[in-house]
Amino acid sequence: MKHFNRLESAALLTLLFATALNVQNAQAASPSDLYARAKRAIASGTVVPERDLAPLIAVLRGPSSDEDLRSAIDKIETLADASGSSPAEVKHYLLEQSTPLLLNIAATGPSVFARGDAVTALRDMGASRAVLDQAATIAEHDGDDYVRSRAEILRNFMKSMPAAGAAADVKSGGPREQLAVAALKKRKLGISADQLRRSSLEGNAADVQALLDAGVNVNSGSGLSDSALYFAVFSGCGGKQGESEGNVETVNVLIAAGADVKRKDDNGNNILMSAAQMCGPRIVTALIAAGADIKLTNGSGMTPLGMSLLMHHPESAEVLVSKGARLNASQAQMLNASVTDPRSKAIIQRASGK
Repeated sequence: MKHFNRLESAALLTLLFATALNVQNAQAASPSDLYARAKRAIASGTVVPERDLAPLIAVLRGPSSDEDLRSAIDKIETLADASGSSPAEVKHYLLEQSTPLLLNIAATGPSVFARGDAVTALRDMGASRAVLDQAATIAEHDGDDYVRSRAEILRNFMKSMPAAGAAADVKSGGPREQLAVAALKKRKLGISADQLRRSSLEGNAADVQALLDAGVNVNSGSGLSDSALYFAVFSGCGGKQGESEGNVETVNVLIAAGADVKRKDDNGNNILMSAAQMCGPRIVTALIAAGADIKLTNGSGMTPLGMSLLMHHPESAEVLVSKGARLNASQAQMLNASVTDPRSKAIIQRASGK
């Protein structure tokens, strides 16, 4: 048996005391505090699930109140949202660790709202069809109308979900993700939707690819103007007064990863409108090939073709016309009054059939 000297014994006692204090602090922290810590670790690219996420899971096992339980469910659901921006490693860990606990809460939770929250969380976190079927069955046998209504919503959701599960992007981290995470940590880049937007704006295609490989959702963001694709196109091209090689490569990486080119803002603009305004023919061509609507008219009556002509991008305008974009009589009249160069005038004539 090993005998410890006084210094070793003191160090061991200090370590044990610090560990106990950390556990006690974690137990005393609110779900909101635990969530904030987890978010910071995720954003910095230093997240360790057993250290940064497990305390939130622990609240599900022994909450101090119904309020804390519901708050913990909400925070876990947000971090593990199948369509959210957390790395796949985070989503997978939270889904794997919380699934049996959420099923138990759905069946025996202290309030109807906690039971309903548990059912909804499993859906949004991308649980498998088998798990969702189990959750729906539990909710269907609940004595409360509210919880049973969650079951009906879940059953309707299951009818439209893919065979593999609610979300194909909830996967355990593979070698590619692990390499990407290591590369991003080395560059001191956080793994977050915010970093994806920044790297997209900068036209750094390599960093964008690494962030996507690390599990950041290519379509994270609440709308068109909050998407990585918008930052690459409108802000990226706008900052460089046209498309650069980096912009083009970045847009191609985002498209290949499944960026949604059909999103619209409140005025009905799509990403092609932004490209027509700020970029050049290569990005316009890439977006059209990906399915962006060339015939879209926004709430102000403007089309991508009209925008490209007004912003003096005849190369983009010629691409749009070659792909089928046209102008009606009123649009042609307005543009003829606004542009003066012969090349743009000729494009207007072609696009209006005159």
